[in-house]
Amino acid sequence: MASRGLKASWFHKWIVNLRPRPEEYSALVQAKLTHSRPMPQAAGALHADVFNSAVLPIIHSTYGSFLLPQAFPEGAPSHPCYPAGHGTVGGACITAIKFFFDGSQKIRPLLQAVGSDVMVPGRDGLSLIPYTDADRDSLDINGELVKLGANITFGHGIHAGIHFRSSSMQAMILGEQVALSVLQDRAGGYNEPFSISIKKFDGSIATITNQ
Repeated sequence: MASRGLKASWFHKWIVNLRPRPEEYSALVQAKLTHSRPMPQAAGALHADVFNSAVLPIIHSTYGSFLLPQAFPEGAPSHPCYPAGHGTVGGACITAIKFFFDGSQKIRPLLQAVGSDVMVPGRDGLSLIPYTDADRDSLDINGELVKLGANITFGHGIHAGIHFRSSSMQAMILGEQVALSVLQDRAGGYNEPFSISIKKFDGSIATITNQ
């Protein structure tokens, strides 16, 4: 699933979209606001809304430029932004997990059966404390898998400044589509008849069957 997801991601990156990274977008903002010469044509075509962003003076006062800070010292990867590779792989692998396990199972009874419970980080960021909100008994495997996928692609891309939010969100959906296609292709190779339904990221149901 991971390799199929990456191939789909790189096809869209290089053949379909060629979307610039946030780092490159901020370079256009820098060129426009500092009146760089020669002025990149794309810098002159930026929407006026971007220059009203409250973050621009904060970045400039902190770093002395309008360039977007990066978590990685080498900056953003050199391949295009859309879709996020981590998000595509995450979406594909999570969909495969849903195929093999009942995602509607509630999390809390499974944890309590092994002497644990639903936990969340404490205020110190180092300890775990019991989760006591009203929805703790309704949390299920599907929801936790969606949360996992979002944490993977958001933690790697958005918090590092190397992806736009839409690149991460749509990547998970692309990975899901890839996995559903692979699972349906493989279904015909099994002699025993089966039909398995899984809940997709948007809440709709997809059925994999060889009947």
